[in-house]
This record gives sequence, C-alpha cells and structure tokens, in this order.
Amino acid sequence: MSGYKNFAIVGAGTFGSFVVRQFLKDKASGTVNQVVVLTRQGSKTNVEGDAKVVSVDYSNKESIKSALTGVDVVICTISGEALNLQRGIAEAAKEAGVKLFVPSEFGNVSEGETEGLFGTKANVQNQLKAVGISYALFYTGPFADSIWAPFVDLDVTTGKVSVGGDGNKQISFTSRTDIARYLSYVLTQLPADQLKNRSFAIAGDNKSFKEIFKAYEAKTGKKLEVTYIPVSEFDARIAANPNDFPALLHKFFATAGPFSKTDNHLYPNWNPSSVLDNVPAV
Repeated sequence: MSGYKNFAIVGAGTFGSFVVRQFLKDKASGTVNQVVVLTRQGSKTNVEGDAKVVSVDYSNKESIKSALTGVDVVICTISGEALNLQRGIAEAAKEAGVKLFVPSEFGNVSEGETEGLFGTKANVQNQLKAVGISYALFYTGPFADSIWAPFVDLDVTTGKVSVGGDGNKQISFTSRTDIARYLSYVLTQLPADQLKNRSFAIAGDNKSFKEIFKAYEAKTGKKLEVTYIPVSEFDARIAANPNDFPALLHKFFATAGPFSKTDNHLYPNWNPSSVLDNVPAV
C-alpha cells in the first residue's frame, strides 16, 4: 500500500463531486483518514459527508498552505481558465509537505502540447517538475456519462446529434464514477514509488460513435439523425478561441483514436461501465 491516508480535493464541481464522494466512502470504510475539500472563497459547495471543507484564497500562498497542512495527496479537479491556479497550488503544496500532486488531466494526453487547453495542462506539468513535487497524471478519455449534452451537440434525447469527423474512429471513454474509483484504488493501494512522476491511461470502453449510435438505436428503437462535421470547421473555431472546449472535443473525436496501452490492469476488480450504459435511454 502507498501509505497515503490524507487527501485534499481541489474543487467539488461536475467532476470533483464524484471524487469527493468516493473518497468519503473510503473514509467511512477506514481506508482514508482525512478528506479535505478546497473551494474558492465566496463559492457555494454542497458536500455531504465527513469532509473538511476549506474556503481558500488561491492568490494567497499562505491560505493554500494552511489548508494543505497534514495532507499527503492533492487531487485537482478544476477546469477551464481555473487550470492555471494549479501553478500556485503546486508551490504551496510543496511547502506544506504534500507528497504527491495529481493535476487536473482526466481527458486526452496533454504531455508535450503547447497550445490551448492541452498546452495549459502541459505547462502545469512543467511547473510541477520545476517546483520539485512528485506527481501522477491520469488520462481517461472523454467522460462517458457527461458528453451527451446540448453544448456539444450530443443530446441524443432530441434525436439529432453532431460528431466531428466521420464517426469511424474508436475512442477511449471512461465514466466519472469509474475514474473516481480507479483514483481511489491506485492512490491508496499501489506502493508510493509506483505512483511518483508517472502517467496512467485508463479506458472504461473503446467505441466509435457509429458503433455507439447503432447500439443505441438497437437498444431504444429510436432513430438518430447524425451530422458528421469536417475537422476543418473545428480547426477554424479553435484558431479563433483556443479554449473552445466543444470544438477541441470534437476534433479529438475525429483524430485521436483510443489509447494504445492502458493501465486498467492495475485495478484488477475495476470492471468499468460501457459507453452504452451511460447514454441516456430516453
């Protein structure tokens, strides 16, 4: 076992809430001693369970250090423009004696990227190395349970969806519940030296959108009207706004492909859900 017993989770939003919930289960079972949830000053966080919720001024290193005192592992779940906050959090974590830092990856591989969202994530990795704090990166592919939404034109309940590319490219997907379970297992069960300064790629399922849509139609009896959009359209959107997340996501759908190798085996009883399990049925 890693010996890590005290965890801080930065953010408890659309993804972080799943991580908080899992680690609180671990605390109830005795696997984890302490769960600290860091939130931005002035924000409202609805955390149910035995967690220590701390409101932090992310511009003040001493505020962050105080919140991280006694913490073994920091798990960041923030997104978007807030990703850059991790640079200051990492410095404070190092000074507070944190042993391992898990930055907010949880998507496609960002190592070596230089622009846009993935470039920001890569810059955070560089900061972790510069600060000298041990880190673990977790790549999961798109969230299997939350991509079916209007803002990415994948709301199947309307009967009309759009996808970047031709829909034939297989993609690695993982649900938020399964990601949280995997994090919990490896961070508490693997030896510490197997966690430091390495990346983990996990995949709950590998499917193309054409396979998903066909299975969805067979399961529900509902016919989908699918529009396939050329990558060039998303390239233009990304050129205008490097942080256009839906455009980045659809370009990923069209070009990335599945992970060539995964670390699923490190959690022998993981048994993640399939993509179809997570697609709304109505």
